Amino acid sequence: MTALSRTYLYIGDLFKPLPLSFSEILEAWEEDVMKPFELVRGHVEEELGEVSGARLYGAYLNPETMTAVIEYMVDFEGEKVMGVYSVKIVHAENPQKAMMEYHKAEREGKLVR
Repeated sequence: MTALSRTYLYIGDLFKPLPLSFSEILEAWEEDVMKPFELVRGHVEEELGEVSGARLYGAYLNPETMTAVIEYMVDFEGEKVMGVYSVKIVHAENPQKAMMEYHKAEREGKLVR
């Protein structure tokens, strides 16, 4: 399963592959809930512009299936636009299925916040 699992940045309804392993994400998360965001900050800034702040919205972590979805709300300022945008770090064999699991956990009040 791990060979097929992959990490993505979900932004603008697109999954962008990232060179991060599940263990890197989990280790960063265990150190600080904002640390995974710092691992992808440069990729987020490439898409949105300068990031002025970020906060955890919610996280779904399943070590048994090596699935993770961590959502951050990001304050940004681009060339012609500024605002708040949701970005997710997704690690899974099937990222669409992982997103469904995340939203189910959100509806059931089971996200880590």
